[in-house]
Amino acid sequence: MIKRALALAILAYLAFLAEFILYNIFGAWGKPELMLLLIIFCNLYWGIRYSLWAAFTAGVLKDAFGGGPFCTYVFIYIAAAYLATLVRNNFYRPGSRLSRAVVALVVMAGVFILEVMARMRSFEVRIGEAAVFILLPQAIVTMLAATFVFYRLRDLAVKLKL
Repeated sequence: MIKRALALAILAYLAFLAEFILYNIFGAWGKPELMLLLIIFCNLYWGIRYSLWAAFTAGVLKDAFGGGPFCTYVFIYIAAAYLATLVRNNFYRPGSRLSRAVVALVVMAGVFILEVMARMRSFEVRIGEAAVFILLPQAIVTMLAATFVFYRLRDLAVKLKL
């Protein structure tokens, strides 16, 4: 249990670094939400307990280096973990290709929560621009990367016997 929790913290850190590097090289259209994919993978592979740990770790990392209010991403990632659990329990069947739909739904919910929180802080949010410049790149790139990332994480989990 401790081994898995430590491995998830290290994977969250590596996902954070990879997101940072990909964003600086390719911009918004080349950066999948790797931390969100890690949270969804943990939920589908090990359950909600480890998904919440990965969400908390990833959220603290992203909030610590972000410019927004602290715990914004902790809240978004924990909400994503619970949403992934809801989808997994009601719609997802192991071995199906529905994991991309789970990813798309969780990414959309994360962007929606981020925009609602921006409105709560009295920032003007233009829904059309948010959909084109935030939601569309995140959803498309993350769904394209989902299968590759899930296979690599599964291989790593089997290799490390997590």
